[in-house]
Amino acid sequence: MDALFNQRIRLLSKPMEPRATELQPRLPEISGIRAVIFDVYGTCFISGSGDIGVSTADPKTEALVESLKEQGVELPPDMAGSSLVRFYELIENRHQDLKGAGTAYPEIRILDIWEQWRREFGLQVDVPQLAIDVECRINPVWPMPGLIHALEQLQAGGVTLGIVSNAQVFTPCLFSALAGHGLADLGFSPGHCVWSWRLQEAKPSPRLYEILLESLEGMAPHECLYVGNDMRNDIAPAAKVGMRTALFAGDARSLRLREGDPLVGEIQPDVVVTALSQIPGVFS
Repeated sequence: MDALFNQRIRLLSKPMEPRATELQPRLPEISGIRAVIFDVYGTCFISGSGDIGVSTADPKTEALVESLKEQGVELPPDMAGSSLVRFYELIENRHQDLKGAGTAYPEIRILDIWEQWRREFGLQVDVPQLAIDVECRINPVWPMPGLIHALEQLQAGGVTLGIVSNAQVFTPCLFSALAGHGLADLGFSPGHCVWSWRLQEAKPSPRLYEILLESLEGMAPHECLYVGNDMRNDIAPAAKVGMRTALFAGDARSLRLREGDPLVGEIQPDVVVTALSQIPGVFS
């Protein structure tokens, strides 16, 4: 399945540039950092919608119609619109089921939702291809400038790398498809990558960060720096479990300050970076 995801991501993606924000870097030297943990959408990758599409993007009928055409399926315009509404209803229904079971911030497994949708409408389609095609059209992504160089510098410095991301099964393929390197080649151990779709729980739940910290045996939370673009989903929960934090303010599309959000409160990041290349330089 990864081969399919890589192929479709390459085919449907095109270069993007970040949009400057009004924030200025704040780069005090911090000591004792042994691990740097990254968000993906809006941090490692420019994200056209600011985050993964199934969570935040408005339904886009054209993306569905074009993706179905790729597989030889034609939907009348009225059916396409109503069927996409139903797709988002299925997501919401699953969210409510998980909330009823005690998950405050639920996450769906997008392939399961598309399969349920396909069955309801009696369509014969390749579900993984449909899922990645729609995602690429709704939420185009491209590697953030300086991503590979920053990761190489951190690796060379002996820093452990990890990921905590709201994500789907195809998300890891962004690195190999668009950045030319798989996660392992970039220094990300599978054991240090926490993906929301696997847990069916999403940020800002602190559980994702706690699971990451459990995987970093022998490291204290304050020895880990979390880098993310969202004050509520990234910085606040990472800070609450004791991690140091770096707000990535390198793209206006995805910067989320969340001023006045009660989950953020008075929390401030330890560092503000406007380019990934600044991260290795903050270590004293």
